[in-house]
Amino acid sequence: MKGVEYRMPMAVVMDIFWSIVALVIAYVVHKIIMSSINRFVSSIGKEVKAPKTLSVLLGFLIYGFAIAGILAIWDVNLAPYLAGLGISGIVLGLALQEPLTNFMSGILVLVTRKVFEGEVVDVDGLTGIVDVVKMNHVHLRTFDGKLILIPNRKVWSGTVTKFWPGRYRRIDVDVTVDYSSDLDKVVAILKKVLEEEPLVVKDESVQNNVVFKSFDSNGVTYTVRFWAERETYLDALNAVAHRIKREFDGSRIKIPFTVVEVRKPE
Repeated sequence: MKGVEYRMPMAVVMDIFWSIVALVIAYVVHKIIMSSINRFVSSIGKEVKAPKTLSVLLGFLIYGFAIAGILAIWDVNLAPYLAGLGISGIVLGLALQEPLTNFMSGILVLVTRKVFEGEVVDVDGLTGIVDVVKMNHVHLRTFDGKLILIPNRKVWSGTVTKFWPGRYRRIDVDVTVDYSSDLDKVVAILKKVLEEEPLVVKDESVQNNVVFKSFDSNGVTYTVRFWAERETYLDALNAVAHRIKREFDGSRIKIPFTVVEVRKPE
């Protein structure tokens, strides 16, 4: 009716107010706890290994309590709704089957640490760095800049390869030399490269070596095996390759290449 204003009951206004307060408190508590954890870990000279994943877990717990409080504020009793779902509940259960499976799988992934934030992994053919483990998906950031969301059930049930289970990772480089080369000299040069390159790890826990691989159509192939740290993995690979080329050039050892002859039809 014109000229008549509708005024919301004061009880509803207060319920909305306290609901907003509950969400704000949850947000503030979440930030305070994360800041406290970071300060404590920093004070002992360490750092939180999985800050994003930890934030997701804390947020899930804290906001879960906040939602429970909001339901209490509005006097919402879910029991009658759950009891009255009937056939609709079966349909709803089927619709939520995938999210619930991912949710439970996510908990198992986090508890068992099958994948962990910051790890370089391969999950059934998808390779990248684990950005964060969330309740339904693992966020995998590939080396070409893509962000892939893998359902937790696939991570839990799939094959996971961890590229850095320890401090070092081995690199295998195949080197082919011409059949006219002095093979003893070739092996000596390759071993010298591994000994002199500072980015190659020299540690009792690992072993760098040069091994014969095959006689190929254009030359003899050796595999140069050496270990590198994660931070210098690519630099070590480039450094070793460049050293081998320089040493071979200085010793006049040829690296053969395929020659394709194109004949003019008669």
